[in-house]
Formats: sequence, C-alpha cells, structure tokens
Amino acid sequence: MKKLLFFIVLLYSALSVSAQRMQKANGAQQAKMISVINATAASIKTIESNFTQVKSVSFLNEKVKSYGRMYYSNQGKLRWEYVSPYKYTFAINGGKVYIKSGAKSQVIDIRTSRLFNSIAQIMINSITGKSLKANGDFNTQMYVDGNEWIAVLTPKKAQMKKMFRTVQLHFNSRHSMVSQVVMTETSGDSTVITLSGVRTNENIPDQIFFVK
Repeated sequence: MKKLLFFIVLLYSALSVSAQRMQKANGAQQAKMISVINATAASIKTIESNFTQVKSVSFLNEKVKSYGRMYYSNQGKLRWEYVSPYKYTFAINGGKVYIKSGAKSQVIDIRTSRLFNSIAQIMINSITGKSLKANGDFNTQMYVDGNEWIAVLTPKKAQMKKMFRTVQLHFNSRHSMVSQVVMTETSGDSTVITLSGVRTNENIPDQIFFVK
C-alpha cells in the first residue's frame, strides 16, 4: 500500500514551467485544443511506451532517475513496470490493482475506497488526456509553448490537494497525445515522466494487465 501511494505521488508531481515561455490560451482556443485532444483520445484503443522518470527531492543533491515500460487499454486497464534501477510493477484491471515488488505480490480492490478509485481513474485518463474533460477532480487551464500544448490541472478535492499542487500534461500539438506528465507535490518535490517510443492501437495480450 505504501509503495502504491508513493508511486501515485511520483506520478502526480510537476515542475513549474516558465511563465515567459507559456502563453495562456483564451476560452475559444482552450475549447478547440481540448476538443482535438478528446477526439484523439477517443481514437486510441491501446498504447505501449517506454518511460523515463526523473525525481527531484529537496534534500538530495542528485536527481533520482528510473526507467520502465507502460501499457494502456481503453478497457480501463494500465500496466506500469519499472525495470531499472529497481523492479516494481503494478497493473490496474477490473477494479483491482495488482502489485509486484521482488518476489512479493499483492492485490488491492480499489472499489472499496473512493479515493483509490478516483486516483486510478485519474492515472488512466492522464495517459490519453481524457482528464481534461469537465469533472469534479480538476480545474483545467491550457497553455501554448512552441509546438507544445500544456494542460495545467489544479485539484479541486481536499484529499487530492494534500497530495499535489498541480498536474501538467504536455502534448505535442501535431499528434495531440500526452508526451510528458509533470507535477509538483505539496512539499515542493517534483517528478517528470517522459514517454518515448510510443505505439498505438496494436494488440496487447490481456495477461499483460495481470501481475503474478
């Protein structure tokens, strides 16, 4: 449980983006950007990607970097697998979270916790940008930075506010898909997760989303 919460904090932490570079979208621009992103998200059935995670901690001089592999299905499934410098895997599937750390495995029923269920949905939706849709979890403001669209999500709920200040989703405006998740914890510590080698709408065996 503690490791899952630790991962969630890492996934939803963000670095500040320079205000001089970011141009705030007006209402009409924001509506059009979100419409394009939602249309792209609706066309995606599966995603496979490598990821690099860089964690900045206030009391450490060096940044902590890790690598892994991500799998997503629009059937509400997600697998997040760290391969270096440590091995840790979790998968969201059918209302449950499957976790494996070393030789230890665990299954958590997230349907018994409103908070965990909400977090699981946010994690899945952030991969495609579906979390930009109007909901009770976030306020959304869109920005433009060169060829990037940046969605700055501010949590509404008190429990989420305790975990992080903002979530930033970076999109390449040419393909309207998430390329980076950047966040700031309430402590000020930050994490950047960058996706690479992204492949969409290819067959992913269902067993990928189970961890034994």
